[in-house]
Amino acid sequence: MKKSKLVAVLLYSIVVFITAGAGLQFLTATRFFDYHAHAAGIDWSRLNPDLQMLILAGFKITGAGFLTVALNLALMILFSFTKHAKSWSGIAIPLVGLVFWSVVLSTTLTVLGATGAEAPWGSSLFCVLALLVGLFISQRELKEQETQN
Repeated sequence: MKKSKLVAVLLYSIVVFITAGAGLQFLTATRFFDYHAHAAGIDWSRLNPDLQMLILAGFKITGAGFLTVALNLALMILFSFTKHAKSWSGIAIPLVGLVFWSVVLSTTLTVLGATGAEAPWGSSLFCVLALLVGLFISQRELKEQETQN
């Protein structure tokens, strides 16, 4: 594997781990996060139990979404991008990730801007940038392959 492709695989893999980690945080949460309390202006314990249950149900769905994206990316990296070197995967991996992480980034920045709550936008920005670099590398590799053929 060329060094440039290895860099793309490493960047994509880091994104997978961040995505899976966030998914596990949401799935295992027993209360909303500190920045949610700051954004809402209310402590978890002051919410009525039915609202707590609804928030945690939303967290489970969110966690499942994060894990689904992580699994999707991991499978494409392992089988289509590295093992079988399918050219479509060099576009599909970053685009799937960018659709997801761009929404997460814009949402966290909206929460930060509207409430001042320290939503975790830094990891979202890292994922977007890592996916863009991976896309650039993948496209460069694809063009090199086309000129060699």
